[in-house]
Amino acid sequence: MELLDLLRTIFERVRTDADFISFTDVLIENNVSYYIYFVATGNVNFVMSSDTFVSLKSNRKLLRVNSQSCRALTRDAARRHFSGITTFDIYCAELANAGVFKWVVDLNEKTRHYWSKDNTLLHMENMILPF
Repeated sequence: MELLDLLRTIFERVRTDADFISFTDVLIENNVSYYIYFVATGNVNFVMSSDTFVSLKSNRKLLRVNSQSCRALTRDAARRHFSGITTFDIYCAELANAGVFKWVVDLNEKTRHYWSKDNTLLHMENMILPF
């Protein structure tokens, strides 16, 4: 399977079954160092250990990202999603409402960072134990 097809398949799977551990294991096995998820578009850039990247375009409708960011809403949206309360689509909508422009998952450091449009760090969490 081509890398882009594999990334598309596992990303769609994690959106529905929320098995983030298996998702990250497959990414690491395929030399992904980190990835950037853009909330407004749903597009993802996977950055490989060789410093090349693979872009995954989304077919999802655009979300309007609030220009006013809120750290508390960002943290709460992440906690609700990773505790299984909200679906991936609701998680994205809540993050857009909280002013999150993108999140970055660093697979080496095992962290997730949420960033605003003006590149302010809104929240950082451990990707294995997010709360």
